[in-house]
Amino acid sequence: MEYIHQTENFQFHNSAVALGKFDGLHRGHQLIFDQLLEYKKQRYQTVVFSFDRPPVNTLKSENYHMIYSKEEKERLLAKKGMDVLIEHPFTKEFSKLSPRDFVTEVLIKKVGMKILVVGDDCGFGYKRQGNVELLKEMQKEYDFKLIVIPKLELNGGIVSSSRIRSLLREARIEEANSLLSSPFLVYGPVVQGNHMGKDILGVPTANQIPNPEKLLPPNGVYVSRITIKNQVYYGISNIGVKPTIEGKKHMGVETYILDFDKNIYHKPISVELLCFKRPEMKFESLDCLSRQMKEDALFARDWVIEQGLI
Repeated sequence: MEYIHQTENFQFHNSAVALGKFDGLHRGHQLIFDQLLEYKKQRYQTVVFSFDRPPVNTLKSENYHMIYSKEEKERLLAKKGMDVLIEHPFTKEFSKLSPRDFVTEVLIKKVGMKILVVGDDCGFGYKRQGNVELLKEMQKEYDFKLIVIPKLELNGGIVSSSRIRSLLREARIEEANSLLSSPFLVYGPVVQGNHMGKDILGVPTANQIPNPEKLLPPNGVYVSRITIKNQVYYGISNIGVKPTIEGKKHMGVETYILDFDKNIYHKPISVELLCFKRPEMKFESLDCLSRQMKEDALFARDWVIEQGLI
């Protein structure tokens, strides 16, 4: 998949385009992507058009955390079969572009849009004044096909990124995953830790430092599924604050992988959170911590077996 970012210079032709923020890539979004894949069979180029940051971060100087980092979103969309992801720079100047100019100057002229797929609540252009009604008018004038996808209802409510974010903040991982098109994950390289897991506790772990802009569930312990070079494993992951280089502290994900003892330093791994086990705890001694980690690992193995995953 081609990934366009940090530039406004690009040119595509004969494109089927999905327009939106796509935070979370949930099951409602999947309905939009399914439409694009149908047009891909007809030799249209599938383009996901989004922005390089949440608009609110630019317009209101807020720090809005995303469910998936840019790298994670790129990987997930590539797996879904998209041809191009455009993360257009969202600047204050760009935010002043009128809805009509956004459609004609960007989507039609630069993206080569022939098909446009949006959710029924889409908003775009200056102050989000553009909407489905405007698109219905413009499709006749500019000869593109508009497909509007209604909101998806699931498990007693509308599937939305805000709903998923609320569930994640409450550590309701299984409920959040039921709304996502794939389980919530953290993707990134394994970094050097303090070797306490292997050398002191006898439980070797893989450490990741997520993007600081990424939304994480509460600190605690989660059953996880780990993918390393297309090989799938299971384990237990701890989310918490970890000291790293230069004495700085960062939110970290530390994972004990069941039945695995290979050197994977600096190699990228995907850690999907499947079930919340317990909140973060303080221990009286390293022995107590070691015993708890082994108990957590046993819980993870039993849970995975009960779910029929292994």
